[in-house]
Amino acid sequence: MDASAMVAFFGAHPRLMALLDQADAGTVNLLLPTTAIADAQAKLGASMDAWHALLLSPGVLPLPLAQHAAIEIGGWAGELSVRHAVHEARAMRAAVVTCEPGLYRGMDVTLLAV
Repeated sequence: MDASAMVAFFGAHPRLMALLDQADAGTVNLLLPTTAIADAQAKLGASMDAWHALLLSPGVLPLPLAQHAAIEIGGWAGELSVRHAVHEARAMRAAVVTCEPGLYRGMDVTLLAV
């Protein structure tokens, strides 16, 4: 899930709420790159308590930016959180959940646009 999707989650986006329900039920995992959490927080200015609804769900896993990933994506074009999301999605053979698919133009990654 990228920053745009996290921001939309705070707006109670129906498809994202359904994904969170699936994560709560254990049928999907939502992977949150920590760089995308930071970008979303910069836009939201939400309290830690507000984040708990998303971050404390059993099917939600934060993904820190590891040093090997930082080195690999350091030369890629685009926003850091987008590059981080692409790297993690490729590594996990997963899709990036996004409300802004244009951010991923030219990148080889599967998207779930909501």
